[in-house]
Amino acid sequence: MTAGQWGWIARSDDWKRVYAGIYRRVGAPVTWEQSLMAGCLSADAIASHRAAGVLWRLPEIEPRLEIVIPEHRRVALQGFEIHRTAHLDRVDRTHRSGIPVTSLARTVIDVSLEVPRLAPVLVDHVLARRKVPLALLENRLSSLGTRGRRSAGELVAMLEERRGRKRHVDSGLQREFEQIALDAYKAGRLPKPHFEYPVRLSDGTWRYPDVAFTHVDIGFEAHSYEHHSTLTAFARDAERNLALFGEGWIIVMVTAVQIRNPVRLVALMARIIAAAEARRR
Repeated sequence: MTAGQWGWIARSDDWKRVYAGIYRRVGAPVTWEQSLMAGCLSADAIASHRAAGVLWRLPEIEPRLEIVIPEHRRVALQGFEIHRTAHLDRVDRTHRSGIPVTSLARTVIDVSLEVPRLAPVLVDHVLARRKVPLALLENRLSSLGTRGRRSAGELVAMLEERRGRKRHVDSGLQREFEQIALDAYKAGRLPKPHFEYPVRLSDGTWRYPDVAFTHVDIGFEAHSYEHHSTLTAFARDAERNLALFGEGWIIVMVTAVQIRNPVRLVALMARIIAAAEARRR
C-alpha cells in the first residue's frame, strides 16, 4: 500500500489500530483467531504451542495466545506468551485458516514439552488418527535437542514405548474386529466403517469408538477381557460410554465370543445399523 493509503486508514473511523502497522475493520467481530493473527503479523511470528494446538484441533487444549520467534529477537505483545527458539526449520512451518502456525508434529512436541501431562493425550491422538508418523515426531524432537530437559527425556521414552505399535491401544482382538468390518464393507454387507473415530464431546474432550458408523452415530467396541477385566478399566469403559450416550451415540460392546463367528457378527451389526437408519427416516 502507498503512504497515502496508510494515512487514510490511520485517520479513518472505519479502521482501528491494533499494533503498529496492524489495523482491524471496525464492526468486524473480534475473535480469538483475529487476535492471534494480529500478533503474528505484528511480531513477524507464527502461532505455536497451545495456540497452534487449537488451530490443529488437538484434544484437551484451551485457546491461548502463544507465538514463537527466533531466539535472538525481542518482542513484547500484551496478552501473548512469546517463545523463542533456535530451531524452526521449513518443515516446522505451515498455515491453518490463513494463520502462520507450527506444523502438527512440531506443535505436538512443543505442547508436550511445555505441558507434560498432555503429552500422552496428544501423541496418542495423532498416532491413532495417523495424522503424523511416529518417525517424524522422533525426528523433530531430535532436531530440537533434549539435553537438560526432564520433560524431553520423558517424551523420548514415551515415543520409544510406542515404537512398533501399529496404532494406539491396538490389540489383536481390535485388529481382528476391524478386519471383519472392513471385509464386510468391501463385500457390500456393511456401510463404510471408521476406525478409532474421534468424537469430540461437549466439554471439549475426545472419545474414540473402535469401529464407528458415523451416519447413524453408532460405535462398536472390541471388549477384551484381558484389557478390561479390572474394576478401573470397567469403570472407565462405563464412563466413556455414558459420555458418548450423552452426545447421541450408541455404543455396542463386542467380545471375542462374537468375533469368533464373523458371519453372525456382521449380520448383527447390519441389523443394528439398519434399525438406526430406519429410526432416522
